[in-house]
Amino acid sequence: MNRRLGFWAVFLGGPASGLMGAFALGVLVISLLSSLCYDLLAGAVVEWRTVLPPLLVSVVMTGVAYGLYRRTQRRVAVNVAVDESRRAPARAGLIWLFGPNYAHLLTALRHHQQGGGGTHCWLVLQDSPALHEAFQQCTAALVAAELTPRLYPVYLQRLDVQAAYRAVREILEREAGEVGLTADEVIADITSGTKPLTAGMVLAALTCGGTLEYVQSRRDAQGHVIEGTQQVVLLDMDFYLTTTQNGTED
Repeated sequence: MNRRLGFWAVFLGGPASGLMGAFALGVLVISLLSSLCYDLLAGAVVEWRTVLPPLLVSVVMTGVAYGLYRRTQRRVAVNVAVDESRRAPARAGLIWLFGPNYAHLLTALRHHQQGGGGTHCWLVLQDSPALHEAFQQCTAALVAAELTPRLYPVYLQRLDVQAAYRAVREILEREAGEVGLTADEVIADITSGTKPLTAGMVLAALTCGGTLEYVQSRRDAQGHVIEGTQQVVLLDMDFYLTTTQNGTED
């Protein structure tokens, strides 16, 4: 079972407090033993009844300190709970990884426009003649479908994680503001695109506090989309901390 770590859990029993407790006990043990050694070296008359208590206390405190040290060996891990049970809320801006097959793009834009959004759409795509032509065809398809977003093509010279990350982050942090939108009013869709571009988009959205969605649909035996089954799903993620020890979550 996952156990969330709140402030008091860390303050009273977390890894940092455990190490500080072990350190404090170590200082006390060294102080007791140093005092005892000083008495012996100074030639003071020392009897067992005066030597034994500090020795026993030192042993006990060393054991407690070791227990605190062992407790700090628990690793703090970041976990994520993913909720895909809700429809994506309508957003004014949409970021899409554009490819030759843009049928799902029309579905996503229709979903947002029916909710009062979908007025701006950034299409992240490769700077190639084939996709330039596909972009023109998509523009005509949007007009035919009576979808009227303002399109902003964002051309990539490289199809890798870093290029997509920078492009999507630039949209969320700067370009959205230039058209009067905040990052909260823009949603990134991971339905299309290659794996590196999708990874870059997800990283950019997470680091900027952006929202993610995808188009879900049922398919027939041949793998074709069954028309009328498409839904735009919100990818809602909740991050939290857990402690683990020996690979097992507490």
